[in-house]
Amino acid sequence: MKTRTQTNTVSTKVQPQIIEAEQAVIGVIISREHVLDDVISILQPEMFYDHRYRTIYEAILSLHHKRKPIELISVTQEVASMGKAEEVTPFFITQTLGASLTSVYAVEHALLIKQKYLQRKTIEFSHHVREQAYDDMEDIGDVLYRAGEQIEGLQETLIGQDEIKSLQEISQIALSELERKMKLHTSGIPAGVSTGLADLDRITSGWQKSELMVIAARPAMGKTALCLHFAKAAAMTGVPVAVFSLEMSDINLYNRLLLSECDMDAGKLKSGNIGPAELEQIEKGAMTLYKLPIYVDDNASVNLSYIRSRCRLLKKRDKCGMVIIDYLQLVSESGQYNRSREQEITRMSREAKIIAKELDVPVLLLSQLNRDVEKRADKKPLLSDLRESGSIEQDADMVIFIHRPAYYGQETKDIAGNRIKNYGELLIQKNRNGSVGVVRFTHNDTLTKIFDYK
Repeated sequence: MKTRTQTNTVSTKVQPQIIEAEQAVIGVIISREHVLDDVISILQPEMFYDHRYRTIYEAILSLHHKRKPIELISVTQEVASMGKAEEVTPFFITQTLGASLTSVYAVEHALLIKQKYLQRKTIEFSHHVREQAYDDMEDIGDVLYRAGEQIEGLQETLIGQDEIKSLQEISQIALSELERKMKLHTSGIPAGVSTGLADLDRITSGWQKSELMVIAARPAMGKTALCLHFAKAAAMTGVPVAVFSLEMSDINLYNRLLLSECDMDAGKLKSGNIGPAELEQIEKGAMTLYKLPIYVDDNASVNLSYIRSRCRLLKKRDKCGMVIIDYLQLVSESGQYNRSREQEITRMSREAKIIAKELDVPVLLLSQLNRDVEKRADKKPLLSDLRESGSIEQDADMVIFIHRPAYYGQETKDIAGNRIKNYGELLIQKNRNGSVGVVRFTHNDTLTKIFDYK
């Protein structure tokens, strides 16, 4: 027998929803496929209130799992293959693109959609528990137990994937990694990604996974030259490298890599004044570069969210074993206009560290130094010279400065008193997981080839 102590009331309130955000997220994914990487871990199809956007999102996920391109035509065809072309028409799908003006707030919009979904589920859950509590045929202990399970489920959805590991799990991973490093050390191979400089490999054991390395210098010190040397060294060991070049075009980067394979003057490549012997060198060098897994994005106006999304996509395609960003101060701001430049740099350096940790790859972040270094007699950089924010130093696992004395008209001599031509130093002034020190190197006249100092 059922008894009630009060009458049921039906709520006239509108269900929590935010259709504008649903349209915006769907539209920006279709127009900018890489945004899916930012929201896929946040949104499930059932979180969309409007069934039409839910259907489109299901089609997008289907294309993603099939590794097919996501754009207007493919999404429209996928919806049709699902038998839902009448309820979600091509015209409706096209309309969603009108809301995709920017991808900056895609994550924020996705989180709003998730929040409204959880509000609806909480209302539904509370109503269901209320009905069961009125039912005298239900054991209240069972009602409370089931309610607890449902609350836990909602909390898990809110928090997301559980990243907590026990020490037992962590120890298994750590000891397995240690065993791998010991085997490599016995074989004389760096445990991390080879830097291409023997002394640097000795200090760092190679670039390590999940670590952020900041390589900083004043202009014309050779930041790009060093980063291309590191990229080529890694790629030659089979590690795929993603290079984000915000200053130099992909063709210019390629030409510099090509010169690193040839013994010829850079001016000849620029002018086209190439003889038969030099052409043979170029063809041979091009064949070497053709085989290297280096992927260049020379989009000059990108933010760290864009870089993070592209890296995620490349990682899924096994094309991202190391990331190089050239360079931090050229990265676009987030669009939060109430932030100072220092706050923006703080946010960006933190996000670069997140990329390294999330993808479990080394990230080399190039950065400019302020002018204070040029006020010193020896012109050697210090950690305080990191431009615009001390957070760069804080987030970095390693900070390396490039110093070339000859640029300032200073001579460098060896122990015998002989002048060293084209001499440079890498000053490791922070190394969270190792020692600091100086790595010497030399280079050719055009700074397209980097050599170990001997």
